[in-house]
Amino acid sequence: MEEEIRDNSERSKDITLVFYVFIAINAITILLIIYQSFVIQNYANNPSDISTIEILDIIVPIMRIAQFVIYIISIVFFVRWFKRAYGNLIRKHQPMEYSENGSAWGFFVPIVSLYRPITTAKEIYLKTQYAIKEYNSNLKIDTDTSFIALWWIFMIFNNIFASYASRKYDKAFDIPSFVDANAYSIISDVIDIIGIVLALYVIHKITKVETILRKTNETVTGIDEIGTITP
Repeated sequence: MEEEIRDNSERSKDITLVFYVFIAINAITILLIIYQSFVIQNYANNPSDISTIEILDIIVPIMRIAQFVIYIISIVFFVRWFKRAYGNLIRKHQPMEYSENGSAWGFFVPIVSLYRPITTAKEIYLKTQYAIKEYNSNLKIDTDTSFIALWWIFMIFNNIFASYASRKYDKAFDIPSFVDANAYSIISDVIDIIGIVLALYVIHKITKVETILRKTNETVTGIDEIGTITP
């Protein structure tokens, strides 16, 4: 007997909301760092700005902590959504490469985390359509998964660049080098925002086909129930 697929729409909404908050925090941090660089560069001409600099030295690290916290939350919510999307296909008896838990652990295992998320994401997108096609033979399968590849390339690149930008602060010893480190940090946050937007698009695309599958499954189940002869 086929196990019922589980509604993943709420988890999709949850991670979407978390990502929007993430974008907002990143945008605020970028503006603060730009302002911080401006104030520091003009300090020689306006020494009275020392109080503003001291306040920013408190606020900016707090925003960095907020970024880290929302980053951890986003990972938890994204993997939670991703795991159910993958598991639903197993419950629909689609031939999957990994177990439901294996799809989640692929994000955290060293080396494996470099390639498994992109392969499992492609699996979800394509095989959700294959599952729909079992009900609707007229469905045209969208095999273009370039948006998934683009998302994952940005994620990997962002991790590398963020590490490089962080090391810039370690080498900052005067105002010009600190301002330079801030510039790299801003670029890193902008790349981060682009990566989040791409992730939102991936969620949107997968959720769209998931919704079709769920509604199709519910319709077929309803027809089966109506057609059942009770003794």
